[in-house]
Amino acid sequence: MTKFLKYNYLLWMLIILSSNTHAKEYYVSHKGSDKNTGSIDQPLRTINEASKRMKSGDTCYIREGRYHEAVVLSNVKGSNSNPLTFMAYNNEQVTLDGTLPIQSNWKKHKGHIYKTTFKDDIWQLFVDQKSMCSARWPNGNWDDGSVWDKEKSMNWPENGKLGHYYNENLKQHDFSLKGAVLIVNSGSFHTYKTLVTAHQPGTNNFEYDRTNVKSHFSFKDKVNKHGYFFEGKKELIDVAGEWCYSSKEKTIYFWPPNNQDPNQLSISGKNQSYAFIGKESSHIRLIGLNFFATTVHFKDCTHIQIEDCNFLYPSYSKRVLQNLQPIEVTRLKVKNEFTPAHHIIRNCKFEYMDGPALELNGLGNLVENCYIHHVDYSCTYSGGYTMNMVNAAELVFRRNTIHTTGASETFKAGVRNLIELNNISQTGYMQNDGSIIQVSVKQQDRSITRYNWVHNTVKQGLRFDNSNRPNSPWGENGTMHHNVAWKTDRIFFKGDKHFIFNNLSFDSKQNDLIISSNKAINGFNYKTITRNNICNKLSGHRTKPGKDYPVPGSVDHNWAGNFTQQDIRSQLRDPDNLDFRPQKDSRLIDQGEFIDGKSFPITGSKPDIGPYEYGDNNYWIPGFQSEIASTPIPLMGTNTAKKDADLMWLSAYQANSFIVYFGSSKDNLKKVSQQKNNIYNPGDLEAGKTYFWRIDCVVDDSIRQGDVWHFTVKQN
Repeated sequence: MTKFLKYNYLLWMLIILSSNTHAKEYYVSHKGSDKNTGSIDQPLRTINEASKRMKSGDTCYIREGRYHEAVVLSNVKGSNSNPLTFMAYNNEQVTLDGTLPIQSNWKKHKGHIYKTTFKDDIWQLFVDQKSMCSARWPNGNWDDGSVWDKEKSMNWPENGKLGHYYNENLKQHDFSLKGAVLIVNSGSFHTYKTLVTAHQPGTNNFEYDRTNVKSHFSFKDKVNKHGYFFEGKKELIDVAGEWCYSSKEKTIYFWPPNNQDPNQLSISGKNQSYAFIGKESSHIRLIGLNFFATTVHFKDCTHIQIEDCNFLYPSYSKRVLQNLQPIEVTRLKVKNEFTPAHHIIRNCKFEYMDGPALELNGLGNLVENCYIHHVDYSCTYSGGYTMNMVNAAELVFRRNTIHTTGASETFKAGVRNLIELNNISQTGYMQNDGSIIQVSVKQQDRSITRYNWVHNTVKQGLRFDNSNRPNSPWGENGTMHHNVAWKTDRIFFKGDKHFIFNNLSFDSKQNDLIISSNKAINGFNYKTITRNNICNKLSGHRTKPGKDYPVPGSVDHNWAGNFTQQDIRSQLRDPDNLDFRPQKDSRLIDQGEFIDGKSFPITGSKPDIGPYEYGDNNYWIPGFQSEIASTPIPLMGTNTAKKDADLMWLSAYQANSFIVYFGSSKDNLKKVSQQKNNIYNPGDLEAGKTYFWRIDCVVDDSIRQGDVWHFTVKQN
């Protein structure tokens, strides 16, 4: 057990013991029996049995092991001071496992493909707890990242119409595709699943059921832009790692990795969606649990707290079973956006899933310090969102890291959301249109988006949207400030009466910062305040330069490269190594201006232009805080560090001070400082020389030793 986990466990123990001295404790172990008392010496065997005995304030301690069961909590009520808690005992490794072992005998089917009978329907296959790929064409898999490359993992019609596509490369299939599941991206955030209804082997066309398939306006009648792939037929297995399940035959077909004998492998299959199912319950805590190939669903519940939990492969479609119903994803749902919910999801990981990472609505939720990645390669769930919070009013979405996603929009904000200190990148690979942080018309009023990094994406970075309907009112009174966007399509603001200040945007595909003037609609953004921003290209239009499309509203105290014929790098210390602070003697320092009713910290007499203040003792770095320090600046392994570079880092979770080690040898680092801020100046550095450093984080009396990082100073 790491010191980090020990600390968390002791902290939770103190909280539980102080909450209710009359509470009972129940213990669950694979060595127990459901006829036992549930004491530590006579543990129960199942979590379900413990849940039936528990009352307000009770705790279920789960001993190490893997548990394949669905815990149902119906009308179970705790309270603020006496919740019901399910947690790993003493931070033992407890896994809620949604798979069954496949131990039947495998026999050769043909070529490298094996088959075995299995009576339970499964919809995801694992070898050594690693997901295999559903048989598909064109191929796409997790290992080489091709599943996120739509140019490789989708086919594109050469001609045809909705319901009937033509491609010459379809002729390679010497079997009928009739009955296969078809995934078709018909435009923007619209991706559908349907069935092939007609195809003859060796022909260049097929037909499909288009009952629920529509062409989005941006791709209307342009079928050559409708990317698609097939799933769900054993004949599609043509590379190692692919598999298929026939419900009719009760048979699994599988081409094992590296052409191995599957009888020598540890293989399991997912047959469960949810390990915890809550209905009309309240004040329930899940602490320190692992979820493998399963997740949670709480309906009409309040005050659900999920903390220090890891979700690996939490959700997956049932398309292999010809089941086209929505994917059963991680859900905490109440009646509507203003129904009190008050859920907390904190310090959790959500890794590798089909479908969105989380579906959450209701009033007053918190999602904080979570790491979310490899989300939704098919985009078939609903609407094209990775995190759909549009019906989560007054949500706080803070200090999360998200990367590698398929859906068009990554974070879809709700009413009066506070979105801060998130690091989001590599998004929207499988759909068109969209943005990383999207605030729609009805959600803009009093929304705040601040201190985020959005970067390295084909999508827009930040966006206020508006309705495309004629005479529809647009959104107003949104605030976006102190955000950094780079290598995005653009950051783009429609509507009016917004506050856009102290942002940085550069290296965009189009103009960097667009305050849309939309000449077709008189008055767009005419009362928006755009102030203290820095970018290379500032305009009122996506592609036209600012002089041809001036920015509407109050526009002042901004630094824009298209006006000065300079790059933002002439003003910032080292943005290519994530140091976005103003250079010494920069024209950004104290050259900004305040905004009435908006407060933010400054170090000089006036605000600096841009998201960072010159001379600040701390450097804000967004994103998930792990057990140890992370996000080294200068970047790990860079050979372009500046001679005057400072060392900066993202703090470990709950750290209160740092010990800095520095030197020119990995094996001979010297302690050079112990401090509370996250900036250390090593002095003048030598051009061409490589330096090594490490940050140890102090949490109370424990020290978490960090990784050793290195960088090379740029040659003169």
